[in-house]
Amino acid sequence: MTPPPLARLIAAIGTPDFADALTDAAAEPLKPDAAAFILFRSTAAPSVLVDRLMPAERGHLYGDYLSGVYLLSPFYRASLGLKQPRAARILDIAPEGFSQSEYHRRYFALIGVADMLGLLIPARDAVAFLSFSRGAGRPRFSTREMRAVTALLPVLAAAVARHEAIAGSLAGPRSGRPPKPAPATRHKGLTAREAEVVNLILEGHSARAVAERLRISLETVRVHRRNVYEKLGVSSQAELFHWFLDTRV
Repeated sequence: MTPPPLARLIAAIGTPDFADALTDAAAEPLKPDAAAFILFRSTAAPSVLVDRLMPAERGHLYGDYLSGVYLLSPFYRASLGLKQPRAARILDIAPEGFSQSEYHRRYFALIGVADMLGLLIPARDAVAFLSFSRGAGRPRFSTREMRAVTALLPVLAAAVARHEAIAGSLAGPRSGRPPKPAPATRHKGLTAREAEVVNLILEGHSARAVAERLRISLETVRVHRRNVYEKLGVSSQAELFHWFLDTRV
């Protein structure tokens, strides 16, 4: 008789099987079509520890996503400074203009996913991101499923902490090159407020949402955006996004 996922997880703590066992335990209440276990770090590009993705997801993950698009992911943004484990559906944490964002256009809209649910678990030198998705035509993750996996989070987080105490790290091989800070903070020609506007626009916030978030007028947002475009020599959000990636080495 095969032991239940939580029993397998406990047995795998401190062993090379831990990443797979953690993914299995988290997936049990969700029954997803695809799953991945990715490490988000502040000093390196993400590492993929478990890949159970659908073919359309896999190609884009190892392409644009790991090359820099992950920096605009709502889950990556939610991982920054995270102190407590968190479960969320992507549409619950995405900005108002998500469907118009470069992340949506260049990744999410291309991978054949109807819904995505993520678990974020802070670790010693990274954040563990467990991603679960359902393909087009499948139902979205329900509130009941969300409650079930949220109730499981403290157990998963305790397993992560114990595994790190025994094995030293969650990390697999580091992937890609270290990312620079968001380019809007690096360009000396931009003011601090212009940098804020750039980062919010790239995340997918509409001009009106940027104005509300920064507590400035809509016209002021438009002026900042126009000034940024002139300073950077770009004429569209797509060109702004390319600048965002090109300023990373």
